[in-house]
Amino acid sequence: MLNARLVGASTMSLVGNFAFNNYDATADRAGAVAQPGLGRPVSSHYFNTAPSPTEEEHHGLHGAKSSYSQKRRRSTQTGRPPKDIIGTADQLDGGKEGGTEDSTTDDEDRKREDEVLGLARRLTAQSSHTEPSESPFYADGDSKLNPHSKNFSARAWAKAMLNTHLGDPKTYPLRTVGLAFRNLNVFGYGVSTDYQKDVFNVGLEAWGFAQKMLRISRRRIDILRDFEGVVNAGEMLVVLGPPGSGCSTLLKTIAGETHGLTVDPKSHLNYQGIDSKQMHKDFRGESLYTAEVDVHFPMLSVGDTLTFAARARLPRHVPGGVKKTAFAEHIRDVVMAIFGIGHTVNTRVGNEYVRGVSGGERKRVTISEATLSGAPLQCWDNSTRGLDSANAIEFCRTLRTQTEINGNTACVAIYQSPQAAYDIFDKVIVLYEGRQIFFGPTTVAQEYFEKMGFDCPARQTTADFLTSMTSPQERVVREGWETRVPRTPDEFARRWKESEEHKRLMIEIDEYDQRYPIGGEHLQKFRESRRAQQAKRQRVGSPYTLSYSQQIQLCLWRGFQRLKGDPSLTFTQLFGNFIMALIIGSVFYNLQPDTSSFYQRGALLFFAVLLNAFGSALEARSLTP
Repeated sequence: MLNARLVGASTMSLVGNFAFNNYDATADRAGAVAQPGLGRPVSSHYFNTAPSPTEEEHHGLHGAKSSYSQKRRRSTQTGRPPKDIIGTADQLDGGKEGGTEDSTTDDEDRKREDEVLGLARRLTAQSSHTEPSESPFYADGDSKLNPHSKNFSARAWAKAMLNTHLGDPKTYPLRTVGLAFRNLNVFGYGVSTDYQKDVFNVGLEAWGFAQKMLRISRRRIDILRDFEGVVNAGEMLVVLGPPGSGCSTLLKTIAGETHGLTVDPKSHLNYQGIDSKQMHKDFRGESLYTAEVDVHFPMLSVGDTLTFAARARLPRHVPGGVKKTAFAEHIRDVVMAIFGIGHTVNTRVGNEYVRGVSGGERKRVTISEATLSGAPLQCWDNSTRGLDSANAIEFCRTLRTQTEINGNTACVAIYQSPQAAYDIFDKVIVLYEGRQIFFGPTTVAQEYFEKMGFDCPARQTTADFLTSMTSPQERVVREGWETRVPRTPDEFARRWKESEEHKRLMIEIDEYDQRYPIGGEHLQKFRESRRAQQAKRQRVGSPYTLSYSQQIQLCLWRGFQRLKGDPSLTFTQLFGNFIMALIIGSVFYNLQPDTSSFYQRGALLFFAVLLNAFGSALEARSLTP
């Protein structure tokens, strides 16, 4: 009875210490029960890898052992067990009566002591096995926490960093963001004709602007039609669909990148208690959209590019007691080690015209730059393009680690996803020409379409099978079901609306809205966490973490690094200005100090202004990446 109660109390301590952000990828499949307020369910089998109890509880357990042993030794000398030991044992044993001083024997005391010592040994072994004892900033050369070591482990580092963050009372509280959407409709406007803009058709441009303002002769184009879904904090959603089905539009809408798009005012989006308008205005930096195209300054090195990204999101107080520059460099090295680009730290990023890293490495630079933002809601638009299968799977595993330990929410659009990558995700949404034909757990998606009358060919991945539903040439209809299966996008969408899976999804959305009401307690906690991370002189509604002066300082540093990377334009301009100064100076040399040189002095001022204007025009080329 004593052992059972101690194990139960220790297990609850383990859950309380680790269930906040740590979650196993197979928890849903293991039948975990969702915990209110956490977003992710907690699986019972995860206790085998959870960290040990807190230090106070851990020492308290050993303290009980030491005190009991001392009293046990004293009792063997006197021949009688002390009363306080007997009373404590009786309380732990459920308050049984009759545990008097005379009835307690040495065998019972020894048994209780062995139970306590055995439990302490198990918890101690578990703690030393799962919880790194050293700081991630001062790790040894061969430690798993050192990003420059061959033994580096991303999961061990993330757990150690989380413990460092939670152990520092001055750091900002961790925050998470989930998402529930209902009746989501997104559309745009198109015109019947367009033309190449130049100086001679400015009048046509003015007329087009007037038509746009008055909404005359505009044609509405529906892109997303009546979407529903819920992604809890700490979950991963994979977006499947052929090009042109609306995958990018869905991710842009979730992240708030709606330039050129119009979201229906009747659409409902709940960002874990925050409405879409406030999320994309006051907390714009908390939702991230990573486009498919890689855009970087080609002359900057990979290390400088990622250092800028790390320093741009530095918190007000750095955990661990290290300097902010050392913290930024350490985080940069960790991310580079995770994505396997540590050897390119001093190599130029490059582009199509400037030689630099390879295409796959440049894609990983983009992924690393987005990862350093630390946004709790991340949308990745075909970010695995240009990567081989192994690197694509590793990218998904890295996202899985972030969601498990930090509680991030990831929405990823992948074309031709490997089976190993698909199995990492929790939920899947399938799009067919702007219609939603499925949303739910990845483990039941294939069964849903098979019950509809389709067969999955042998050796075909689940992701390819789901995507084949959007192509009449690829989907395989079961024999005898030719007249019963849906064929058009509208028929697929109608079948989805009538399914039991859709009914369960609507119930889950309603529960999510009740758990996180708009403007509720979670909004205040999110605002406080964001304010604690921002600089002191930064306003609360700003999407930036640094203050205005810190932003200027950081941009000047990057400008100097760009100048070091490509000084040819600057030196050419200096040399040209020096030559032109000699020529213009010789022409207007020794002017008379009276009104007779008035026109010459005016011409000199004209040349001075003209040369500087031409110099600025040359700089316009270097402004674009």
